[in-house]
Amino acid sequence: MFTAKYNLTKKNLLRLKEWIYHHPKKVYRYVMVTLVISFGLIFIQYHFLTPKLSIGNKIPTMYSESDQVRAEMDKSDQKMNGIVKELQSLKKKRESGPLSKNDSLRIEYLFNQYQTLKNGF
Repeated sequence: MFTAKYNLTKKNLLRLKEWIYHHPKKVYRYVMVTLVISFGLIFIQYHFLTPKLSIGNKIPTMYSESDQVRAEMDKSDQKMNGIVKELQSLKKKRESGPLSKNDSLRIEYLFNQYQTLKNGF
């Protein structure tokens, strides 16, 4: 039974090989049409079915009207600006001379605070 299926498959493949050798233009046309259609479908899928990612932090519309949420965000922005200014002053201090251990610890603390405010944790 296995040899019968094997011989039949081998015979069909040999027939297909001969047909390909006798009709190269048709084979080329079929292959090119298949490739063009597959590439076209990939681009259509990418354009229409890829989820659109939003860049940046956006306030959900449910909370955009809330004054409390806006006040908290403004407060955190002010804290972040204060941290950035202090870090810039420490940078200028570093450029003028070596930093003390307390300055290094302060920089690390400020950086952690900034990351906490930025990520919202």
